[in-house]
Amino acid sequence: MKQKDRPAHEVIREEDLGRIVFFMGGVRSGTTVFRRMLASHPRVRDRGEIFNSNNPQGFFKYLREQISADPDMVFPEHQNKIFLSYVASLVPKDNDGIALLDIKYEHLNLVHDAWQLPFTNPPMLRLIKRSQLKVVHLRRQHFYSVLSNLVAVQTGRYHKPADDSSKLPEKRPVAVERALVLSSMKKRKRAADTVDSSFEDGQRLSLDYEGVFDDAGDFQPAVCERLATFLGVDDQFERQPALKKVIDEPLSAVITNYEEIRDLESAAL
Repeated sequence: MKQKDRPAHEVIREEDLGRIVFFMGGVRSGTTVFRRMLASHPRVRDRGEIFNSNNPQGFFKYLREQISADPDMVFPEHQNKIFLSYVASLVPKDNDGIALLDIKYEHLNLVHDAWQLPFTNPPMLRLIKRSQLKVVHLRRQHFYSVLSNLVAVQTGRYHKPADDSSKLPEKRPVAVERALVLSSMKKRKRAADTVDSSFEDGQRLSLDYEGVFDDAGDFQPAVCERLATFLGVDDQFERQPALKKVIDEPLSAVITNYEEIRDLESAAL
């Protein structure tokens, strides 16, 4: 179904609850390579980062359509209903597929309540919990995910296909600000803890990036088996990653002031 043809205000049917899976994690936490592995399953349909404005299936394009049809939909009291309607619209029409929706920590506050108090947990998490939708949460050691993001922002080096089919900007060492690294680590920890504490284990499957790969660099069979059980599908995931690590050398070779920040790896947050 094309974006413009979506029915307004769809409702998530009870029989579709198991066919919607939210995939959550931080930017530069291995989420793209992991999501591609999930989407390698014949039943999984990757809807991408749903709050990325470049995503043709994204939430904000859907929201724009609803507001165009009814300008009153711009008011915040309609946000929850529109978000759930959007999620329902992404359910595959083949009655077998599973919709995979990627949400980054940084986007958790983009759906809000009209009378939400500041500094409270994101309403989006409460919506997902009440709707009994499944969540796969990929966690990564905050020191490495923050540094990976800061290096990527400065160099423009993000994702590299495993087949070397596309080139990235040349590698170059960069400097990072210690205070920024530490504050970013603390924020990511709060976000990760909030996601984990918002859902019971039966609704959420949390995985640590550091334990996802085997010695050959492929996805661990045990990880794929856990995912298959959680999603209620056969284990048919492609275990060879579609992307290579962009930073495959010691951080000291990439960050010019690494000695100033190395102790943050073990810092108590």
